Parts: sequence; C-alpha cells; structure tokens
Amino acid sequence: MTTGTRPGGRGWRRGRPFAAGLLLCLGGLELVCVSWAGLGFLRFTGTAGAASWTLGAGFVVAGATTWHNPALRHFSGVLAGVLSLVSLVAANLGGLLLGFLLTAVGSALALAWIPQPAPSTPQEEA
Repeated sequence: MTTGTRPGGRGWRRGRPFAAGLLLCLGGLELVCVSWAGLGFLRFTGTAGAASWTLGAGFVVAGATTWHNPALRHFSGVLAGVLSLVSLVAANLGGLLLGFLLTAVGSALALAWIPQPAPSTPQEEA
C-alpha cells in the first residue's frame, strides 16, 4: 500500500463538479436511449423523438462543460435546469421521468458546487 497521492483520477474529480457532470451526461443519454429503444408500448416518433435527441445532446454537452471548464458551471447548470423542465413537455415526460430527475439533480449540483480553496503550505523557518 502506497502513501503517495494517486496521479490523475481523484485529484481531477475533486477539483470540479464531477457528480453534476456525470448526472447530466447520464440523464442526456437516458433521454436518447428511451427514444431510440421505443420500449414497444410507446411510439417515439415525430417531434418527441427529435426533441429527445436534441435535449439529450444538450445535456451531454452541459455535463462535459462542467467537467472541462468548472468556471462555466453556472451557465451549464442554469441551461440544464431550463432544458430539464422543457424535457418534461417536449420529450416524453423527460425520458419517462428518470431523465428529468437525473438532469434536475445534476443541474442543482452544478449550481451548488463551490471550488475548494488551495491548501496553504506552512512556511519553514530557517
């Protein structure tokens, strides 16, 4: 067992709203998958299918934006919040409500995330 810091992963995730981006991407993919699969008892054609693909792509872009540019988390959080409400009407109840819930929670997490201040290093006395 090593006591050093792990390169990459954990430090990268802690420096940005990772959970928010993950939920936004998962919600967007869920919207697309529900409209693509068809589920047999519902027909996802016409404007609802097109809206599902468009909104799903918007959620994935918003999630990727929160990961790669945390300074834009407010913009992508507000955008995702508005799009999640639009998905209730335009995209088959927001992907049968699961996509709506994922994206609504993801947008709330993106708006609530605050970056941690850099740890201060004690100055060594000579």
